[in-house]
Amino acid sequence: MSPAIDWITFDCYGTLIDWDRGVHSFLTSLLIQKRVSVPVDEVMRSWQAFQFKMVQEPFRRYRVILAMSLEEALRRFKVSYSPDDGHRFAHAMGSWRPFKDVAEGLARLKRKFKLGIISNTDKDIIARTLTYLGVEMDLVITSEEMRAYKPSTKGFEEALKRMETPPERALHAAFGVAYDLGAALAVGMKRAIVRRGRLEKVDPPPDIEVMTILELADKLGA
Repeated sequence: MSPAIDWITFDCYGTLIDWDRGVHSFLTSLLIQKRVSVPVDEVMRSWQAFQFKMVQEPFRRYRVILAMSLEEALRRFKVSYSPDDGHRFAHAMGSWRPFKDVAEGLARLKRKFKLGIISNTDKDIIARTLTYLGVEMDLVITSEEMRAYKPSTKGFEEALKRMETPPERALHAAFGVAYDLGAALAVGMKRAIVRRGRLEKVDPPPDIEVMTILELADKLGA
C-alpha cells in the first residue's frame, strides 16, 4: 500500500532508537553497581508503568520524569536510589543507538518525503540522538517544547501547522500504540505501526503495518 503523502513523522525512542535495549542495559549496569540481585525485567516493567503515569500528570521535563520514575521503581524493589542515578539515566538515553535498519531506511525515505520526529523527550537529549540517525530531519518537536507528552495531541497539532500540509497527506510511524497511534488518528494523520516484534492490537487498524523502517521504505516505494 502506498498512500499519497508528503511527510512522514516518527516516534523516536522505540521506533528509531532501540529503546528497550538501552533501558535494559542501563538498569542491568545500575543493579550490578548497587550489588543487588533483583530481576531486571521486573524493574523495567515497573519503571515503564511509573513513567507512563507521570507523562500524563502536570508537565515536568523528561529528565525529571526519568529520575522520578526510576526512584519509584527502585524503591518498589527496596533498592536504594541516588540523585546521580537519575542524572546518569538521562545522560545514557542520549547515547542509545538506532536499530540497524534505521539509517538505510531513513535515507531511502528522505529521497521521496520530508521527515520529522515527534518525541517525548527534552531538546538536549534528542540533540545527541539526532547525530546517530544518518539523515537530517526537516522537523523535530519535543515534549519540552510543547510542555505536553504523547498521548496528548499537542505535538501532532503543532507538527501539522509547521508542515503546512493537510493531515491526510502526513503519515505518523510509531511502535507505541498507547503513546502515538491514537493521537495521530485524532488529528487525522495516516498511521503506520512499526511493530519491532510486538503484537499489540491496533483498533482501528493502521494504514500500514511493518516490522522495520526498511520495510516501510519498501511499502512506500522509496
